[in-house]
Amino acid sequence: MKTNKIGRLLLATLLVTGFGFSGFAWSKEHHSQHQGHQHHQMTPEQFAELREKIEIYRGYSDEQIIDSMSRMRNLGGMISEAGVVGETGILALAHGYSDQGNAQWMEKFGPISGKYPTGYGLGMAMMSADHIQKAIDGLEAAGAKTIPVLRTETGDTNSLNYQWQYIFDRRDEASYLTIPRVTSNAEIIWGPSPTAHPIMNKIMLDHARELSTDPANELVVIMGHGPMTPKENEMDLAIMAKHAEAIKVNGGFRDVKYWNVQDDLPPDKRALNVAKVRDWIGDARGRGMEAIVVTNVLTQSGIMKRLQNDVDGTGAKFNDTGLMQSPHFSDWIEAAVEENLR
Repeated sequence: MKTNKIGRLLLATLLVTGFGFSGFAWSKEHHSQHQGHQHHQMTPEQFAELREKIEIYRGYSDEQIIDSMSRMRNLGGMISEAGVVGETGILALAHGYSDQGNAQWMEKFGPISGKYPTGYGLGMAMMSADHIQKAIDGLEAAGAKTIPVLRTETGDTNSLNYQWQYIFDRRDEASYLTIPRVTSNAEIIWGPSPTAHPIMNKIMLDHARELSTDPANELVVIMGHGPMTPKENEMDLAIMAKHAEAIKVNGGFRDVKYWNVQDDLPPDKRALNVAKVRDWIGDARGRGMEAIVVTNVLTQSGIMKRLQNDVDGTGAKFNDTGLMQSPHFSDWIEAAVEENLR
């Protein structure tokens, strides 16, 4: 049965990480199991490329970069059962999360995988896109001639999205290592991410309401991971601004603010973003308001825990439920597929 197949895949995702550059949550035992030979074969040119493109790596030794890279594992294949075939196949991509987050992500694609052949690629594809190629090959074997790509990350201006664009030959330069691109005989449709979709602010509004007691006297703060560069961060904040306005209007809150911690920046620069949020909360509470923090993070992963720690001690209420944990996230998947097919 399909549920058994998904269950087996959920177990397989235990091999995947999903914590970005600045916050890993793997035990030493787990880490030792994944010090793959691939990471030890990095060339001087590859070390130089990573340091040029990723600011936080500029202060890392070669050994620290190898340690970081060894935690970023990729996993790909098919979610659908072998009997699900068709000329349209769905390719779902994601950063990769904690064990629990990977399980939640897989479950969200259960319904759609019964309608269309559905493949998945979990991981940052820093050193290889083989996991994505494996999924594409599986979709083509299931008869897919058209493949909409669903990028299930809340951010269109970050380095992971750019790496995916490079892998699919939609961008000239890789944002991480320059690796072989994927190939396909099918038509690839570059589908939308959930970043700007109205369903996302509806979910965040639900999360704020779960902690709200007096909206007219409450500040809601949306916190996000955010991209690294100022220009890209501004673009991302512009989208968050629209979500904030919708939450304020529909929730009746006194104020709604938004900010990215830019989690992959060096700690001293990241700390400035955290200080800004803490100042907002402190000012609101000083004026007798309650403060509620929600995030645009997809699941209860390492970044969610870091954001919660960022506002610890401020007196703000923090909702640690990820967007993907909402039943409405499946609505976005359905809407994205329909939009692509139109």
